[in-house]
Amino acid sequence: MTDATVGTNPSLLPWNRPKPPVLLGQINPKEHFDRAVGPIEHEDLEECPATIRNIGWTLGNDCPYRCTHCYSMSAREKGMNFSTEIVDRIVDQLVSIGVETVNLGGNEPLFTNGPNPKDTLLPYIIDRLVDSGILVGLTTSGITALHLERDHNKQWLRLNDLDVSFDSPFEDEHNANRGAKIYKQAIRSLELAQQYGLDHTLIMCGMNWNFTRRHLERMVELAIQYDAHIRINPIKPVEAAHMESLLSAEQYYEGFAYLMSQCSPVDLGEPPIAAVTNYQNAKGCPCGRTSFRIHSITPDGRIPVSPCVYLHDYKFGDLRVDSLADIVQSPQFKSFRRRNANPEAIPGCAGCEMLQQCRGGCAGRSYLHHAHETNERSLFVRDPYCPKEIQPTQEFPQRPQVPTDKRLVHMDYLCTWIGKPQRVQAAG
Repeated sequence: MTDATVGTNPSLLPWNRPKPPVLLGQINPKEHFDRAVGPIEHEDLEECPATIRNIGWTLGNDCPYRCTHCYSMSAREKGMNFSTEIVDRIVDQLVSIGVETVNLGGNEPLFTNGPNPKDTLLPYIIDRLVDSGILVGLTTSGITALHLERDHNKQWLRLNDLDVSFDSPFEDEHNANRGAKIYKQAIRSLELAQQYGLDHTLIMCGMNWNFTRRHLERMVELAIQYDAHIRINPIKPVEAAHMESLLSAEQYYEGFAYLMSQCSPVDLGEPPIAAVTNYQNAKGCPCGRTSFRIHSITPDGRIPVSPCVYLHDYKFGDLRVDSLADIVQSPQFKSFRRRNANPEAIPGCAGCEMLQQCRGGCAGRSYLHHAHETNERSLFVRDPYCPKEIQPTQEFPQRPQVPTDKRLVHMDYLCTWIGKPQRVQAAG
């Protein structure tokens, strides 16, 4: 992997790019507000079991930042405020179906009730979840962690783990992409988590300008310095403009090959990486099977749910009035489970020797790439990083083991990769 073509040319950085023209027929990221969009496919096929255990909850109804790759801003509208009655109803529903972990994220979870931190219900939400026996994690750019540790220390101490989001491990790039000088907040959040003995992770959305060897080497250095995990989500193109930031197939495999050489795997939820490593416990995309996402509250107070955080097209129901048990059995969720159970029905996947581990790859990424490239929507398309088609030449460890005594809220929740850098022992 080199930086010759990506990451050093200022014109390639997202904040320097001209905005792409709006094209006729372009996928509309807000169409889901008006009608059911995601197609319900292959209703004749059997589905895999639904064992929902790990979920994400988009809490913030506001956000002070405008990240160029945000998968939420283009597909949501600023919603109404939460109340304790709404929170109680949602937590009771989560308990009713056996949810074990909840990641509080999306926008900034501090801002449950607008931009004033004094109005937040985040401490109440953490208490209700933990008191109900649910492990709670937090994903933040830093501001939520800092306010929670300072102003609501009791609830800070109840967290299971913390994910701190970096667009770049280099301060100037990170701040430019976030539109605010917040790099030091992210670093301070890592310091606090380390001081308190709280499991913590550096999370980065992998894009063609930040998933370079230079960036990944620095991510590993930071993770070692702060005794943190690393988590990578390759960008999912929720809107057409995101297509300009996609990883090439070469970048994807070179980047993960480097990370696997430097880190012990903690979760191999990226299906193509599970396939090329011959990971024996791989079960394909978890969306709708073991996980789902509670989406932002809408202006009129609805709280929809979807199998995948990125696929707003598959939103269904309203948690203020509907049963989660019914939502999980909706046609939208069943389509995801049919894809997982029948990957051979995906064109190009039948007969693949890696089918058991890959199972067609990430459902959200497959759907969104295909939608933007063809203007057609389907879950039954294969991952754009399909290892059978690409045949990567990089070396990957085979049959890796992941720890069975570690519990992080993003494990078996997203198609994501988590690793812990291995400290190099000094010779002699």
